[in-house]
Amino acid sequence: MSRFRIAAFVLMMSALGFLAGVVAGRHIELGQVDDKLHGHNARLLAHALRVTQEGQRLMAAATHGAGLCSDSDVATLRVLLFNSLFIRDIGRTLGGTLQCSAAWGELPEPVPLPPPAFTLASGLQLWVGAANIVDRRIIGDMSAYRDVVVFTAPGAFDGFPEPGSGIDAKIVTRDGQHVYRRFGRTHDLDLGRDASIGWGLAPERQAWACAPDEQTDLCVVSRARSDAWFQLPAMVLSVAGALALAFLAGLCVLWRLHAGSAKTELRRAILGGEIKVHYQPLRQLATRRLTGYEALARWRARGRDVSPSLFVPLAEAMGLGRALSRQVTSQALRDLHERLRENPALYVSINVSAADLKDAGYRNFLMDVVSERGLSPANVALEITEGTPLSDGHVLAMVKTMRGKGFKVFIDDFGTGHSNLNYLAEMQADAIKLDRSFTRAIGAEDAGTLIVDHVIDISRELGINLIIEGIETEEQASYLLSRQPSAVGQGWLLGRPVPLENIASD
Repeated sequence: MSRFRIAAFVLMMSALGFLAGVVAGRHIELGQVDDKLHGHNARLLAHALRVTQEGQRLMAAATHGAGLCSDSDVATLRVLLFNSLFIRDIGRTLGGTLQCSAAWGELPEPVPLPPPAFTLASGLQLWVGAANIVDRRIIGDMSAYRDVVVFTAPGAFDGFPEPGSGIDAKIVTRDGQHVYRRFGRTHDLDLGRDASIGWGLAPERQAWACAPDEQTDLCVVSRARSDAWFQLPAMVLSVAGALALAFLAGLCVLWRLHAGSAKTELRRAILGGEIKVHYQPLRQLATRRLTGYEALARWRARGRDVSPSLFVPLAEAMGLGRALSRQVTSQALRDLHERLRENPALYVSINVSAADLKDAGYRNFLMDVVSERGLSPANVALEITEGTPLSDGHVLAMVKTMRGKGFKVFIDDFGTGHSNLNYLAEMQADAIKLDRSFTRAIGAEDAGTLIVDHVIDISRELGINLIIEGIETEEQASYLLSRQPSAVGQGWLLGRPVPLENIASD
């Protein structure tokens, strides 16, 4: 073969490698844009669901035993509003007029509601970008159902889309006919269900996602453009050809494996018994006498402690929540059974989730492990998060069954979810645990102190024991002791969570 043919062959192969690199790089660039869109949609949809569910939860929780817009009724609305992240106000309606709200109190004159932007099949009415009906200088979204109206905070969606992302997006109903929120230029952005949208090397990419629950009429559609052909992947691949493409694919695989490493480590920790349990004392406020311990899961990964607020939800999302719960339960009763037998008045409280309460085998597991350790059900308290869905018949039946067997039942984080008397009446709990966010407000925020007083009054009226979390100062303890001498306290002032070898004995 002549030098000319060799040169031509080399040149041709270089050109093919260059073109293959350009095309492959373009595909990678557009794949990154697609990933960015799908990631944005997932985050925006998850956030929209949180905002929607908070409004729905407040509506469901806003039952009132007293008269409409009475002082007690307004106080209940303020308790609900205090805990909300995305709701600016909550009010009562009657005959198409606003009667009172948590922010404005009882209005001197009822204020008519404007016609809604649209009404869902469920009867939920929505107003989008409407002027506040009490003060028109305030613009925001509203939703109303029956006699409750909630006002979404204007900044509920701050940060969407992410700055500099170049993404246009909107939140719509499933049929695309009604728009909840707009982000960027969306006048010609429609909810597409054709999988070919954004196919090939087209510069405009579009993606959509809908709530997995068909009962939630919520979808997100977004788009972004990518006109540049010579981004970094294209330049690298056009120079290095197929070898560089294989190298980048290997890096992509490594990146994917690294992204899943946290789940892998957590799965190994739970299934391998590497989760540790620490114990925080609960004490009578009046005497500082020990009444029990709360068992708290702890995980250390790569030399660092991981917050339970991060790994517990991750475990539940991975389908390992029940395994984690059973491991903590077994460990706690193995560690404390001698102390509990020596002092039968003590108990250990264990957090249980909705998945535990739906598990038909959980009751037998708990009865077996209690019996194996020579304990009685009264030595165990089940802490049930207030957000647990008692509308589920299986959950409520399990709660009543466990209480009938002699187990104590506490409502954990009280005030952060379904703060209403119906919840307490259905649950028939032995105690409510006031969330630490209210304790921190004592002496610092007038509204927070009023809410604490209101919860104390509720516990007295219903004859339910009160456990107060997050006590960190003597001033907080003194105030709570003066208001509820029989209360039980928990917090750093009374004892920090510690491993078994450092546990308090009195």
